[in-house]
Order: sequence, then structure tokens, then C-alpha cells
Amino acid sequence: MREAPSSEGALQIKDTMIVTQTTPPAYLPLTTAEAKLHLRVDGTDEDALIAAFIGAAVDTCQQITGRSLMAQAWKLTVDDFADEIALPWPQVQAVQAVQYKDADGATQTLASSVYELAGDKVCLVPGQTWPTVRGGSGSVWINYTAGYSAGNEAAQQDAVPYGIKAWLLLTVGTLYANRESVQTGVSVAALSDRFADSLLDRFKVY
Repeated sequence: MREAPSSEGALQIKDTMIVTQTTPPAYLPLTTAEAKLHLRVDGTDEDALIAAFIGAAVDTCQQITGRSLMAQAWKLTVDDFADEIALPWPQVQAVQAVQYKDADGATQTLASSVYELAGDKVCLVPGQTWPTVRGGSGSVWINYTAGYSAGNEAAQQDAVPYGIKAWLLLTVGTLYANRESVQTGVSVAALSDRFADSLLDRFKVY
């Protein structure tokens, strides 16, 4: 099962594939001001709480969709080269480096003319060949950035699809309105869970 992105350590995706977040996002898809407008909140007393709810909603959204919403850096480690290497946590913006351990165990950086980025996959350029790597696990690693945009804060926020933003606002609203995991004697009128979840359906990575 895919886990939420975190800068605290490596995430095991498969036995032979590990992805580590090397640089977390600098921004969030929603500003506190946008969330407060949705919540109809004035004043600044609850700004820290609302910001925490935004962060929780973003973490959950990335967990559900398997996507990087804002620009962030990742390192994928695999055992060997393949015809194509899928990069987790798309949408991939760019590959910074492909490195490997050669047959002698020395670290080498692969020339960018050998491979190309095709969507969210690293592929071999026609006519090129992958180098021989040292046997054993973790002999190839790829550093890349992912997110809907690599621009400034406003550009990154504008690039996040409306469906994802709507889901984030609904989730922040739910967290704000329900401060406890269990409430008694309270009648709640809510959108169906299926409707809220459907906002993310087309963004999920399968």
C-alpha cells in the first residue's frame, strides 16, 4: 500500500524499489486566506489551526491520489536499469540526474543523452544502451522533481486542478467543523462521501 509523502525517510514501494523525498514542498496548494474565506472565518486567532488542517488535507490527498501536488524533489533507487523506469509520485517535472554503481562499484553519472523523460517514465533513447551495473540491490538511483508546476507560489497553486482544490476545501471544512473524532447529540448535514471522493477519482495513480 502506498504511504503519504514524507521527508522523514525512505518509502518502500517494492522489494527492489525505494523512493525518498529529498526536498519537501515549499508551499501548500491552498493559502490560509483561501481556507478562511471558505470557512467564513474572520480574524487571525485560528490561523495556526486552519494551516494545520490544510497540511493534513494535503497529506491525505497525496496519499489517496499518489501524486505530488506542489514542487518537491525525490530520489528513486532500484537494482538495475530497465526498458522504462516509472517514477513514483508524479507529475514529474524534470530529471536532475541518473546515477549508478558500475561493475567496479564506482559511482557514475549517466549522460543525459542516453535517456529521456516520457511522461512520468525514464526511457532509453533509441540507439542507446544502458551501462552495466554492479550486482546487488540499490545500484541505480534517479533524482527528480515532481508537482503540477515548478514556478513560484502563485503559479504552483494555480496549476493544481480545481477538483483537487475543491476536495481540499471540503476536507478542511470538515476538520474545522468537527474538532473531535466522536460527537454526540449533533445533527450534521453533509455531502455524500462518494461525491467528495469522486472529486479525486480521475487524479489517482493506479
